[in-house]
Amino acid sequence: MPPTSQSDHNDSFRSRFELRTLLDTSRLLVESNDLEFVLNNLLLICMGKLLTTKGLLLLYERDSRHYRVAKSKGVTGYKEKQLVNLDCEEMLKKTEVLTAQSGAEGDCMPKQLMENGIEIVFNIRTSNEHLGLLCLGKKAGSRQYTRHELEFIENLVIISAVGISNSLLVARLKRANRELDKKVQEMHTLFDISREFNAMVERPQILNVFKFALLGQMFIRSFFFLMDDEDHPEMLTLSGIRGELTEKEMRLMLDRFSDVKRLDAATRQEFPFLDENGIEALIPVRIQQEKALLGVGKRATGETYSESDFNFLSSLGNVALLSVLKTYLLEERIEKERLEEELTIARTIQKRLFPDELPSPAGYEMAAVNVPSQQVGGDYYDCIMHGDDYLYMAIADVTGKGIPASLLMANLQAMLHVIAPLGIGLSESTAKINDIIFKNTPSDKFISFFWGCLDLKNNRFTYCNAGHNPPVFVRAKSDEAMYLSTGGMLLGALPSTFPYDSETVQLGPGDVIMMYTDGVSEAMDSDENEYGETRLVDCILQNKTGTARAILDEVLEDVKLFCNNNYNDDLTALVVKVK
Repeated sequence: MPPTSQSDHNDSFRSRFELRTLLDTSRLLVESNDLEFVLNNLLLICMGKLLTTKGLLLLYERDSRHYRVAKSKGVTGYKEKQLVNLDCEEMLKKTEVLTAQSGAEGDCMPKQLMENGIEIVFNIRTSNEHLGLLCLGKKAGSRQYTRHELEFIENLVIISAVGISNSLLVARLKRANRELDKKVQEMHTLFDISREFNAMVERPQILNVFKFALLGQMFIRSFFFLMDDEDHPEMLTLSGIRGELTEKEMRLMLDRFSDVKRLDAATRQEFPFLDENGIEALIPVRIQQEKALLGVGKRATGETYSESDFNFLSSLGNVALLSVLKTYLLEERIEKERLEEELTIARTIQKRLFPDELPSPAGYEMAAVNVPSQQVGGDYYDCIMHGDDYLYMAIADVTGKGIPASLLMANLQAMLHVIAPLGIGLSESTAKINDIIFKNTPSDKFISFFWGCLDLKNNRFTYCNAGHNPPVFVRAKSDEAMYLSTGGMLLGALPSTFPYDSETVQLGPGDVIMMYTDGVSEAMDSDENEYGETRLVDCILQNKTGTARAILDEVLEDVKLFCNNNYNDDLTALVVKVK
């Protein structure tokens, strides 16, 4: 065996040193979840190893299909955070490492990089994702890069890509957690405000709480809140606003803006009042036929409004408007004879809780009915559209009758209209509703409650049953019925010690879901026999080929004949059928 030369010994030592460097660096970068640390170390190690004074790290942004300058060392011609448009598709297909010399031969190095003194480019990628580019200038003394040096850096880049990918993932998770924390905080704020509103009957108190919520939660110093009060608009409250809106201007704004509007130059010119007061956005608020408009100025923090902020403001306005409307209903009837006045107020409140008309989503039929056994009942149903693809449906039965039942029903309706636009899961939302009702109602008051979210795009129905009569689910191709019973205990009976469950069912053409209160199943004949669930299911199966309205009418007629039109309880039902 020939003796080992000094050169071979030096090469072996250098290889072991570089291998140790790669191992140590890989452990350092892969284990770190700090993107700034990973990028800074990668660039400094490469520049130190290759003895270059110019280095650039570009991260690829998939949404914009541009590169963002993450790190820039030396005179690169780029500033950190700068957005750079590079046509790199061909370059990334051909090679992992590209030098300026190969680019001169037409090997696709971006001309923009070459003009800024970039000599070599490494593609930073994992096995399935392009992350960015490592760009380095010339070596000191204008020497050429050796193949050994390029292989070392390429291996380092491959190792670093894992650390960069992990760091980006952690950063995205942190952002998502921050957004989730913000959502949870907003939800708690809305629940707290809703609880405060439910305890108030004076309009100034309600509007003060609303004002403090805007100031404290959203840091909004200037705003106004006006309502369409039947014959003429009314400015409910304002803060930091100069001048006055004429009735004509208020009417025009209430009629004009049915969606959230970020103010543009044309709107500011049309309404100088908005421009003079620095109003940034207008948020419409609507509860059935009642509508209001919330105008908000710049935030004290300087942050721009996000879609999430607008959703929160809309929900907050909804709660405030509902509470304000409640005060108007109470005030309008205060001078009438007490018993008649109370019954009229309660019945009016209850009517406002039911939708004036059911939604008409494509591919579905809906029908509903409410027959109170007294002037004021304790049953409730509602349908709330969330965007274009989701429809919330709810049905409930409050213990007792008359005014107490209707007011408790009003509280439930307010909470549903606050929660539905937030898109929170049914199980968590039901638990929150239960806790609020438990804390704010007497021990003998509780609610049987069922609600679900219909995914109109995918024909899936997710539901949660809180101690209510299980709705009947009939498939078009089956002669049997399912009962939608997954959920938990009654609302208001006990605190949410155990979580509520939810379940999803897939719907097909002709499938029918019928929700109902116990006024249907417990209707009695002259011998005090109950109508029962068996008769109800048989009636639905016999008429399942009809429309939703036809199915509902047949059930009502069958119950009416059974009890000889003598209802001993409120009767409420909601039918939805897939066309």
